[in-house]
Amino acid sequence: MSYPNADPELRHWLDTNTYHHKDFPISELASIVKEKNVKITVIIPAKEVAKHIGGVLKKTVKPLVDTHVVSKVIAIDANSADKTGNVAAANGATVLQRAEIAPELGPSLGKGDAMWRALLNISSSQGRDGCSNNDIVAFLDGDTGDPDPSHLIGIIGPLIHKDKLQMVRGCFDRPFRSANGDIQPHQGGRVTEILARPLLNSHFPELAGFRQPLAGEFAARRGLLKDLKFPVGYGVEIGTLIDASRLVGMAPLAECDLGTRQNDHKDLRQLGSMALTILNAVERRLNHPGALGKALSDKMWLPWDGNYQIVSAAERPSVNEYLRAKRKPLVEPPFIDVPEMLNFRDIGGYPTTQNFFVRRGLIFRSANFDDLTAMGVRRLQSLRIKAVFDLRSAHEVEKSKATGGDKEFNAWSAQEYGPKRYHVPVFAESDHSPEAMAKRFKDYSAEGLCEILSSNSSQFSDCSACNHFASRHLLVPAVTNFNPLHSRERPDRVSGEYEYTERGLGTKWKAETVKRLQGSPIFQGKSVESIQRMVGARHEVMEATVDMIENDFGGVEEFLTGMMNIDKRTVKICKEVLQYENRGLLYV
Repeated sequence: MSYPNADPELRHWLDTNTYHHKDFPISELASIVKEKNVKITVIIPAKEVAKHIGGVLKKTVKPLVDTHVVSKVIAIDANSADKTGNVAAANGATVLQRAEIAPELGPSLGKGDAMWRALLNISSSQGRDGCSNNDIVAFLDGDTGDPDPSHLIGIIGPLIHKDKLQMVRGCFDRPFRSANGDIQPHQGGRVTEILARPLLNSHFPELAGFRQPLAGEFAARRGLLKDLKFPVGYGVEIGTLIDASRLVGMAPLAECDLGTRQNDHKDLRQLGSMALTILNAVERRLNHPGALGKALSDKMWLPWDGNYQIVSAAERPSVNEYLRAKRKPLVEPPFIDVPEMLNFRDIGGYPTTQNFFVRRGLIFRSANFDDLTAMGVRRLQSLRIKAVFDLRSAHEVEKSKATGGDKEFNAWSAQEYGPKRYHVPVFAESDHSPEAMAKRFKDYSAEGLCEILSSNSSQFSDCSACNHFASRHLLVPAVTNFNPLHSRERPDRVSGEYEYTERGLGTKWKAETVKRLQGSPIFQGKSVESIQRMVGARHEVMEATVDMIENDFGGVEEFLTGMMNIDKRTVKICKEVLQYENRGLLYV
């Protein structure tokens, strides 16, 4: 279809960014999803829709689950009296209750709030779900009376095919079904025609091309959704559309024709409160002095009832903003200056639970000792280190010996009061094959979090023996001071300088390391961005790893006993040795 009368910018968008669901065969989508390893989550806000939710799940969603296009399906219920949750669960959905997600915010305030809470749930449990910001989240209404796979295919198809797209909104013909069952073509979508469309044409003309700006069927990249505010009520669709256009522009936004869609129509008198929530969402986004900071109406007078109806004008902050506000600040590791040694730090001083902290001066970590000097040895002696656990592979140790590394350390260790060295490698020798090292590089340099979390989980399992050995050392009070020589051999093991925080070692060190790695044969053809992601600790990876431990194991102690195979008695004694209670005393 051509649009010769549209303004040039609108005509260009309509010509290039509108699609039809028939353009995206399921078999083709399945092949691309497998090739790109894209994970797609479907979220259905569902409240008192037991009559329809089963059909939506069975007819719209199941064909894409069966072909492995869709990874996960969530129905976000509100303890519906009609047992909506039971019907959804019986048809394969994971059922979440709104009140159980972010309970500190109180009860859910509407459809938009439900969508936001479901997005929060999958964003704060990234160890278990799809983790990349490039993954797709699709929203469907749960009250569709004529469910069809096209309603889902159309909103995810363009995103699967075209990496440049960030959000796809659904559009469809909306027939009106009268009380006697007669079908009136094009008479549905009354609030769209009398309110939403005029508002967009007046204030956001660049969005005028969207046929159904209030459609509940839309999909977007997870990363974009996490940056959007969500109006808690029916303003969620138009609010997220406006905000997305402001955040990424029009080129990454698209609309797809889904065919027809029929749902239960609201009585005319019910449409006023819906219209007010939509008007509030638009008012909040108008760039004029009267709108900014304006108190929006949260109630509507109903003359026929002689009373007000409460209409929430609230909005949830972006998921990213909410998580940033909730997270505890990461404690910067206390680096210790040891001449010619990198990444030497005390792992004490961190808060644990309640009012307890890890004691300082008991456990340290570092890179290798290859460049240690006599002055460095004297600094280490002052720390009274009595044991060194060398986590390097036999290959790394032999390589160090061949180049004369560890000379000063070995001399120190041979002294009467020198430290004892224990070789407890993290990786098996089989993990040093070119294939294994290439996989670790791919995992640790990935843009998303899934790959690195998977690698971390595998590494946790690999290192359980050495951690068990080290924890047993803590049971002997006379030899508590020790230093785990931390050196994970990855494909980037050109020297022992990779797992250090940028703040601790400085951006200059990081830039020099990246430049050196670019010259290594290991990294031929690798992008600078992928090497930068691998070098240095990434804030989001650290947080996601903590989430994974809490979600998959129930906490740190359960992780130590379950994954690391450390018995409960050892854990208990280690806590007694390592922890101290802050009672207002300054601990140095």
